[in-house]
Amino acid sequence: MKLSCVLCDKELETAHGLATCTYCGKAEKADYVCPERHYICEECRLAQPLELIKKTCEHTSEKDPVKIALHLMKHPSVKIFGDEHHTLVSCALLAAVGNVLASSEKEFNKSSALERAIKRVEKFGYGSCGSMGICGAAAGVGVAVSVFTKATYLSDAERSKAIKAVSEALRQIASLGGPRCCKASTYISIQVGAEVFRNQLGVELPRSDFPIPCVFIKKNKDCLLERCPYFKI
Repeated sequence: MKLSCVLCDKELETAHGLATCTYCGKAEKADYVCPERHYICEECRLAQPLELIKKTCEHTSEKDPVKIALHLMKHPSVKIFGDEHHTLVSCALLAAVGNVLASSEKEFNKSSALERAIKRVEKFGYGSCGSMGICGAAAGVGVAVSVFTKATYLSDAERSKAIKAVSEALRQIASLGGPRCCKASTYISIQVGAEVFRNQLGVELPRSDFPIPCVFIKKNKDCLLERCPYFKI
């Protein structure tokens, strides 16, 4: 039976010696590894979404939130639909921000920021886009901005920046129309969040786009197809 890598779909090869987990960074003796050296340790293979997101974002040194988000969404525990995407947006942005600022003089505790973001995003349940009119992925952008700026309900500019970020993400998500797509909502929210950090918060995150066509098209029976900007083939 052919064993394929869940990250790149290439056929796995017999491993010789240690392999490093591409999610948590742990090195261990492996039975199989892919030609691109992708490997997932047993703990990460069995991890629940929130645990995986937290471990990966704490470990990664990647500065591009697009790459962090895509890497997380390719893990089997992150389903095609699910409220884990709300947390994923916040944590991918904050992890990237923390890694960019690691070599600067600005003080930013990435681990603490991730903890606070995860706790805040828990308030948005599955299907909040339909039941509350607030997509949790868009709210995730606001969480990331408010955590970074230390905004509260008494803040002035900081509070406004978080609200405006959520508003823009919601505007773009709403413009897609159709039934929900957690992947498209995540793509949009990450891009909006990255722009806010670059243009308003002084954090120079890399500029990149999610791959087109979307790598999750075949898994989404409700895909908007040509109506979605990430569908183009």
